[in-house]
Amino acid sequence: MTHGFAFAERALMRGERVAPERLDSLRGWYPVAATGDQVGWRWLGGKRFSEPFFSDTLADQPRQSRLVCQTPYAALAQFDDVLAPSAFIFHVSRCGSTLLTQSLAALAHCVVLSEPPVLDAFLRERGQGGLDAAGLAVFRQLVGALGQRRGPGESAFVIKFDSWHIASLAAVRRAFPDTPCIFLYREPDAVLASHRRRRGPQMVPGMIDPARLGIDGGARAPGDLDAYCIAVLEQFYTAALAQAGAAGLMLLNYNELPGAVPALLARLGIACSAQEGAAIRARAAYHSKDAGLPFGGDPDGAPMHGGATLAAAYARLEQMRLEQMRLEQMRLEQMRLSAQATTKPQPSHNQAITKP
Repeated sequence: MTHGFAFAERALMRGERVAPERLDSLRGWYPVAATGDQVGWRWLGGKRFSEPFFSDTLADQPRQSRLVCQTPYAALAQFDDVLAPSAFIFHVSRCGSTLLTQSLAALAHCVVLSEPPVLDAFLRERGQGGLDAAGLAVFRQLVGALGQRRGPGESAFVIKFDSWHIASLAAVRRAFPDTPCIFLYREPDAVLASHRRRRGPQMVPGMIDPARLGIDGGARAPGDLDAYCIAVLEQFYTAALAQAGAAGLMLLNYNELPGAVPALLARLGIACSAQEGAAIRARAAYHSKDAGLPFGGDPDGAPMHGGATLAAAYARLEQMRLEQMRLEQMRLEQMRLSAQATTKPQPSHNQAITKP
């Protein structure tokens, strides 16, 4: 069965071909496709990634300006000045993940790549069933090429994965054990209702291999898109639950946005000035996928109920999130008390100490 994004991936490589031997280096080139033992590259130079998705950045590039080349994976090894990833974002879709990445993109020093197609292509080809040592090494190099440092002002680097990549979280953690991972989710009936209005590719049978989604593609009546959507979403929530403890996922609910962003930045060690904080708040007032459209909430529509399995998974995630919040508050309080203790005036050696 043919799945997915073959046409879109071929479109990423349409442009003027440049022989790699003509290039002094691949600095300013970004990996956009991966197939077999080859990586496809596009020239983006110093382009700032401010669009909602990395694919938007690629699509918006004027056709006459598109330069492409293709190399073996070995070419990835030349990137040595790269940003260590500050965070990886996983999500269930339609849950505010684009709002979060657009908020982060408002920080001038933060490089944000939202759902880069090359990572999906690589995980599809090499990541089924996990990555071996060689696959992990190439995956690290792909992330490094995406995070190539282009100037001294860049200090933070965040990647948002596609929603179905929650199934690859264990492999991502093996490749980057020290990188914080965030899982963003939402009350499941609201997610389902959003997909009913406009379905994402993961919710359309045939677009993505059901094995990658963790479901049996033939277990539902043909054409029952709602049942398919529920099955996919159940896998996203249960996969996150299975990984949340062992993988140390930071849990974030849609209803915490955008107010939780400053605390999240502090927890990730990403600097945010008062001016940048104002820019984040201003961006949050507009639609995450259309910066020119004021956000007025989700449109009304027929309710859609995901059933007991989804409801139970959501409730368990909420319990875990609230416990994470409690522990984080305790940690911050301990830090505050420790700071107070270190700044408390001490009696001088010459000062008499009276006994009670």
